[in-house]
Amino acid sequence: MELYRLFQGRDYKIVPTLDRIMKAAKYAGLSPPSYPSIQIGGTNGKGSTCAFVERILREHGLKTGWFVSPHLVEERERWRVNGQYMPQERLREYVKELSGIIERFELTYFEACTLLALRYFEDEKVDVAVFEVGMGGRWDATKVCMPVVCAITNVERDHVRWLGTNPESRAEEKLGIYREGFPLVLGSMRYPLYPKALELCRQEDLVVAGVDFQAYGKVEGDTTLLESFVGERLKISNTPLGLWGKWQIGNAGIALAVVERFIQPEEEKVKRALTSTRWEGRMEILRRKPLLMVDGAHNVDSIKKVVQEVKKHIKGVVPVFSALRDKEWEESITFLRTVWDRIYLVPIKHHRGEDISRLLQKAKELNFKEIVLLESAMDVVSLKEDLLVIGSLYLVGEVKEAFSSVYREA
Repeated sequence: MELYRLFQGRDYKIVPTLDRIMKAAKYAGLSPPSYPSIQIGGTNGKGSTCAFVERILREHGLKTGWFVSPHLVEERERWRVNGQYMPQERLREYVKELSGIIERFELTYFEACTLLALRYFEDEKVDVAVFEVGMGGRWDATKVCMPVVCAITNVERDHVRWLGTNPESRAEEKLGIYREGFPLVLGSMRYPLYPKALELCRQEDLVVAGVDFQAYGKVEGDTTLLESFVGERLKISNTPLGLWGKWQIGNAGIALAVVERFIQPEEEKVKRALTSTRWEGRMEILRRKPLLMVDGAHNVDSIKKVVQEVKKHIKGVVPVFSALRDKEWEESITFLRTVWDRIYLVPIKHHRGEDISRLLQKAKELNFKEIVLLESAMDVVSLKEDLLVIGSLYLVGEVKEAFSSVYREA
């Protein structure tokens, strides 16, 4: 947590603006970047879509940078070159080098992370960088990457404090990553994303799922199959995906539509990349007997999708839940009660983690028949039944860390 230490004990007031990061990047000589970038936003699926895009580009021989947020276990997960985390010593050097600029322009933690990404990718002379939007789009620090292709996976309910409770306002915020004259791939024709895009963007820049490209597939047991993708210059059929779940078919389709606007993709390389794509903490199976599946779904829409998909294909799992206090977790645990009458609750060590007593109180109000309080992620790993860990990426990170420590000691 080299970078995070700079922010401990400080009270940085978060004011939505691009002014800080733009000035800092320019001061550091990092704006505009010398390499092309791809930027991907949306409520759900943007991380998985980034993972597919990065893996496809790397399979085609390009040196890739990849900016990820948040991290699960190690801070250096956020900055990757050719899929590998930034070395710890390199991170230490960058924090030392850039700390003065971070303080001078009063950057937030996420803005500082973005600045490090710009420096790292510049120094590594990447051929292309993939940036995952942190929140929204219009004021997101990753806009400093000046993308040549953008994508928005979908618009659901999340970050309402910053993005608004109105669906159209959230769509408008996410569409803020659009750059006129550059392709914008939309993963959905549904309201409010597509109608709002027609209002705010040039129609000739839009690349829309179901109109300009189609992706179909199915889930069979633990296998997700992309049965067909038809795009502008590429057709793919019967390809297993490295990521599990029905929605990964759509994410893969978005990724392929993005890649088509950047390179001329080769079918066999694309197939190898789709099958070998990995993305930590997203429908990830850490252990099969007994099952320990972890997913970072943290809003009610994504939790519903995960739970419904898991219950359809895997029987007998029990949820392990926690949440950050600034999320609308009450809706999520209320949904879980419609599916299960048993639940495990566990605290998160992160400073924004919700108090376990509040989680317990809500679970009691919902009349769960059995509520079990766990002390830590280590207790989750020791349970001897099939589990689905859900509610927060930080919870997933703690469980993965605990699981890894047990595995190392075994």
